Amino acid sequence: MRVELLFVTPEAEALIARCARVSHRSQGSGMEDDRRLIRKLINLGHESVLEHAVATFEISGISRACANQLTRHRLASFVQESQRYVNVEDRELVRPPTFSDEDWEKARALFQEAKKLYQALLSKGVPKEDARFVLPMGIETRLVLTANFRELRHILRLRLHRSAQWEIRELARRMWEILYTCAPSCFEDLRALAETREER
Repeated sequence: MRVELLFVTPEAEALIARCARVSHRSQGSGMEDDRRLIRKLINLGHESVLEHAVATFEISGISRACANQLTRHRLASFVQESQRYVNVEDRELVRPPTFSDEDWEKARALFQEAKKLYQALLSKGVPKEDARFVLPMGIETRLVLTANFRELRHILRLRLHRSAQWEIRELARRMWEILYTCAPSCFEDLRALAETREER
C-alpha cells in the first residue's frame, strides 16, 4: 500500500481560522491562536469551517474491495484506475493478514490462473471490460481521492474504528499521519483512534 499526498491547502489552519473569525469579526494573533480556535470549534462540533481546506491523495496497492469501501464516501471525489481500459495483468493480489502461508499460496495459485484466463480472453478479442469479470476483488488498484477536511475527518472517524476492515483501517491510519503533519489542530483529536490496533 502506498499513500502519497498530492496536494493540501497551503497554510490550511490559518485559512480555516480566518474563515471562522468572519462570523464574529474577530482577529487572531498567530498560529497558536489559530490552532486554539480550531480545537475549540471541533470540540463544539462546529466543523463546517473545515470545509475550506482540502487534501488530495494518490493511493495505490490497495485491493478493489478496499477501494469499493472508500468510494462509498460520496462527498469525496475519486478517480480510479479503469479495468475497462487498462490491462491489469501486472497487478498483484493483496494478502489479508488472516491468511496462513498455505492459504496464501493457494490464493496466489488461483490468482495466477485467473490472470492467465484474463490474458487468454483478451487474446481472443474479448474487451477488457468483459475479461475483468474473472479477476478477484483482492487485485490491486490505484486511485486519487480529494476531500475537504471535514469529510476527511468523517472518513477517518469511521475507518480508523476497530470494527472497520483491516485494509481500510491501515489506509486511514496512513492518511491520518499525513494530515496530522499538515494540520495538527484539525486531526489531533483522532490520534487515539489512529493508534489503536485492531483486535483479532
